[in-house]
Amino acid sequence: MQRTDAGPACFPLAELRHAVDGGIAAWLDRSGSGADGSDHLATAQRWALCPPGKLLRPITLLAAAGAVGGSYDAVLPAAVGIELAHVATLVHDDIIDGDELRRGKTAAHREFGLAHGVLAADSLFFALFEQVGACRQAGVPAGRVLDAVEVLGAAGQQTARGVAQEVALSGSLREVTAAADGGIAAYVEMARLKSASLFHSACHVGALLGGGGPEETRALAAYGEAMGIAFQIRDDLLPYVTDGDAGDDGDGEDGDGGGGLRDGKPVCSDLRNRRPALPVLLAHRLGGRAERAALVELVDGTTDEHARQRQLSRLAHDTGALDAAQSMARAYVDRCREALAPVPAGADRDRLAWLADEVAGTAYGHGAAGTAYGNEGAGTPNGNELAGTAYGREGVGTVYGHGHGPGGDRP
Repeated sequence: MQRTDAGPACFPLAELRHAVDGGIAAWLDRSGSGADGSDHLATAQRWALCPPGKLLRPITLLAAAGAVGGSYDAVLPAAVGIELAHVATLVHDDIIDGDELRRGKTAAHREFGLAHGVLAADSLFFALFEQVGACRQAGVPAGRVLDAVEVLGAAGQQTARGVAQEVALSGSLREVTAAADGGIAAYVEMARLKSASLFHSACHVGALLGGGGPEETRALAAYGEAMGIAFQIRDDLLPYVTDGDAGDDGDGEDGDGGGGLRDGKPVCSDLRNRRPALPVLLAHRLGGRAERAALVELVDGTTDEHARQRQLSRLAHDTGALDAAQSMARAYVDRCREALAPVPAGADRDRLAWLADEVAGTAYGHGAAGTAYGNEGAGTPNGNELAGTAYGREGVGTVYGHGHGPGGDRP
């Protein structure tokens, strides 16, 4: 796959997405496939990977490499690897959170058992490093590959610390909001570690493997971190808004105000685990005494979680918390654009700026799903067009084929 510099016409990103789709399909074939169910580990991996999400992390890795003049083909193995690692974090999240659904179907640990779920995720993490090593065979200097491995190792540590901080933030809302800022700084640090670390490392590694200089590499890494935080903020908004207010989260379902799925999993997951998301923290800080008491009762309560989620959504709206969260997301999008200043002008830098707006910024809140970047169905400029595509082979409703299970819903 050659780099193209066709400017805004390429913004749908189909070229990059299709390359990653093909790379993942090839990896599954090499790893044992799991198509017939005889290899239990490979079958669990395929289940976790299919159907795919929007592949934001591998796409940003490819674009970062292209932005510094690198070859997409040379870094594609690393882009595939970053998606494998991301899916591994989702499997672990489902286990930790006790969630039974992911991407609109049974979570891997529920479908194949806890042991196979853990092992599938662990093996996907290690596959990342195998994939990065493969970039050397594609012509990337060994020194740059080694630097990339170091960055990714650190990212794994940060992700684990972020999840640990998220668990620590669980519990009584009164305790979480006891800090002077109502727990907002702790939330942002958790998001930086847990969610932004893979975006940060994807852009950092893309620049490293693509041959970027120190200033360009630092700039792209900063872009990735800001984008990751903005992405997490917008994702946390989804259970608190009605359809269309925040759009699709880039990896899953539209928000529905508390009744359906987010990331193909129940929107009440955070509430069930007593993890106050940003809209709740902001509502507590912005609300009066009565609103704060109601928030504490709802988060700490034991009544029907869907009813409590709907009441939380109303309070978040009435206190101005939703607008405040959206403003925070936009501020991080501005940081994305500022970070790109040292990066050479070109189509890939423009793609990254556009992607930040589309995924985490204002454009994302106005019908992004199914438009230029959205993958919400056949016929869109870069939709997955799930069944029958070049990557679908004979799988029913899946992109990587062979695997069993429903398609269509995917984070």
